[in-house]
Amino acid sequence: MTDTTYTAAWVPDDDPARSPDVAAELAASWAQFQEITDPAALEAAGPDAVEDAVAHNAVLTAESAAAEYRHEALVMLGRSEDAQAEARKAYETELAKPWFQALPDSDDAQRAATEAAAKAQTRTAEHLLTVRLEQLHTQARPTPVRPAPWTQRLPELAAHPLDGEALEVTA
Repeated sequence: MTDTTYTAAWVPDDDPARSPDVAAELAASWAQFQEITDPAALEAAGPDAVEDAVAHNAVLTAESAAAEYRHEALVMLGRSEDAQAEARKAYETELAKPWFQALPDSDDAQRAATEAAAKAQTRTAEHLLTVRLEQLHTQARPTPVRPAPWTQRLPELAAHPLDGEALEVTA
């Protein structure tokens, strides 16, 4: 089989992994796998071994893509107004601590304030991402539907009276 056959076999048509970047990464990692694997040993292992290798390759590629997407989302959210505001507050709060008030321009004070701002910005970006993912999960989750009563689901059966045997069991 060719690389594209494996890519197509393991990625559904409506999957975001169909993007050219992910498909190219899948093809590249499969080509690398083929370079380091002895074809005779792969054939001797049977068709399940090839399918397992392709599946494992797809999982690793998907995990890598998900981590990259998460990182990019955190970087973008870290640039948001909310994250920048939290960073400014943390920076000012750190400089306002009593032990830095005497020398707010000292290297130690500036370093501590910068570290506090970076941590606040990162935490805010993570919080914003968590909130957004929860919103998306809520939207994707179907609302539970209460089933209709039996009299509406099976009207022809509900209309028939129970026979004597069934009446004895229910009594």
